[in-house]
Amino acid sequence: MIKFFRQIRQRLLSEGKTTKYLKYAIGEIVLVVIGILIALSINNWNEERKQRQKETVNLTAIKDDLENDLNTEFNPGISYYSNRNKDLSRLREFYLNKEIIPKDSLLKYFRSNLGLWNIILNKGAFENLKSTGIDIISNDSLRTKISSLYSNGYPEIENRVNMVNQFYAYEFRPILHDNMILYDSTLSHDDFNDLKSNKRNGNRIMEYYGLRIWLFARLELIKEKVELLIADIDKELERLDK
Repeated sequence: MIKFFRQIRQRLLSEGKTTKYLKYAIGEIVLVVIGILIALSINNWNEERKQRQKETVNLTAIKDDLENDLNTEFNPGISYYSNRNKDLSRLREFYLNKEIIPKDSLLKYFRSNLGLWNIILNKGAFENLKSTGIDIISNDSLRTKISSLYSNGYPEIENRVNMVNQFYAYEFRPILHDNMILYDSTLSHDDFNDLKSNKRNGNRIMEYYGLRIWLFARLELIKEKVELLIADIDKELERLDK
């Protein structure tokens, strides 16, 4: 092709057609420029397509982690604390002298609050996104929501879970191990009276209840944010797929 253009230029010059030569040369330059622009446009389109593919992969991974957190952590965790907080609330009312709990039932409410729900949230996809570069998420609002959840919401949940677990291990569980025989079916009369009159135990129950309600409220709030973020990611994936 280059040889062909060179032959045309040489023929025009040899025939003394300078004006036509100049017009032709300008036209050739225009064609070259157009060709370069087309090549750049194709290259930019390919790069953008690759970026969108990476964005889709990362958003899909984030969505999968969030859905897994909902199914394995938030929903069962909220259910766990919802049920046990009711029994803990009755113990709180008992120590505030607002409710009478029979001796045969008090041990049941303590036993129901044995154990913990240790919430472990998935952050692998977000860590991969950070290593790739979070700016790969082209939607500014969505990028901000993702960053806020993993940088603020999730750490808050983890900190509150840790506070509840620490208090359980060092303050609440000793009430059970120090004041009652857990494998007995009921409390003795003396054990019941000791539990009821022990102000330190009552204070522990109050504080433990407050920590658990505090955690429960944040779990529900962050769960709602996770659900909304999943919906936003779905919309963005649909847009990127067009």
